[in-house]
Amino acid sequence: MITLPLLPIWIVDIIGSALVICLAISAFLTVIRLTAQEPENALYLFLFWFTLALLAFAFSRSVGHIIKHVLIFSGEGKIWQSLRPFSGGLNSITFIAIAAVSLFFHHIQRLYRRMAANHLELETTSREILELNREMEALVIERTMSEMALSIADGIRNPLHIIGGFSQRLLKKTSSEDPARSWAACICKEAKRLEQMVEHFEAMAKKKESFFTAVDLNIIVQDILKLIHEEFTKKEIVLVVQLNPDAIWGRFNVYLLKLAMAHLLRNAIEATSPQGEIRVTTRLEGSRALLTIQDTGRGMTKEMVNRVFEPFYTTKIGGTGLGMIFVAQIVDEHRGKINIESQVGRGTTVAIELPVRFAESPDLHPTQE
Repeated sequence: MITLPLLPIWIVDIIGSALVICLAISAFLTVIRLTAQEPENALYLFLFWFTLALLAFAFSRSVGHIIKHVLIFSGEGKIWQSLRPFSGGLNSITFIAIAAVSLFFHHIQRLYRRMAANHLELETTSREILELNREMEALVIERTMSEMALSIADGIRNPLHIIGGFSQRLLKKTSSEDPARSWAACICKEAKRLEQMVEHFEAMAKKKESFFTAVDLNIIVQDILKLIHEEFTKKEIVLVVQLNPDAIWGRFNVYLLKLAMAHLLRNAIEATSPQGEIRVTTRLEGSRALLTIQDTGRGMTKEMVNRVFEPFYTTKIGGTGLGMIFVAQIVDEHRGKINIESQVGRGTTVAIELPVRFAESPDLHPTQE
């Protein structure tokens, strides 16, 4: 027979078990409301399955305790002894379910964060490609307009030569008293003025001042390094910068060169392990500026180097294979050359040569404050 002094303990256990069930149900209903508001939220999805497993455990353990106390209090302890293994097994299963859900969503959360980072990187790359495409389109339009302008100028010059030539002959054949002489002189004068305008128009079309301006290559390098400095710090990569002591003046497209350098530097960052080194140098060799980006990364095979400028060829997951194509086009627009040397396990060196023979003299360049 059961003694009454144990009754308060059983009452507390039964009330506690019922309270655990109520709290588990309340938590589960709260998560259901949150999940309904944001069905794609990974944290809410995890909490849904986690609270569901806790609810199952609360029912299993609490109902087991209640049945246990009721049977023992009524003197049917033998029945509980036969049910006890099943209750314990059910509790173990719910424990395993809770652990499995927690471990599963722990890995899912890591994957989710990686996907979010990749998505952000893809958006950044897509934005850069879009901006680069716009700039390249602008360059193509400029070149096309220049060619059209030169063609139009050439087409106008031919009839102008004929008009000017015939007006000169008329001037020679007409006397000073002939009224036609003044007309011929006027035609000759205007033809000469039109020819000067065509020559001026042709010279303006050849200059292409709108995209290429006189600028110091060292300033371009410093600006792009400041822009992506955080990426070096985040990966703990040592950055060594050796700029030419004197300014390297050249006629460059600042925006395009920054895009090309950003792509090359990010490739180097991706290929270089933490604590590795990336070295950026500039120097002037005669009439050419030399920009070098050298890393201590994983390097590339000879076959990869030979194919690096092939369209859509890439070694990166999710890469477009167009980045180096754009870099080569940018270097070509500057009438420069690009060379890549690499060894597996020892790193890669990218060397870019840019002509500076069309640059303004530093003495003639306006002082920058």
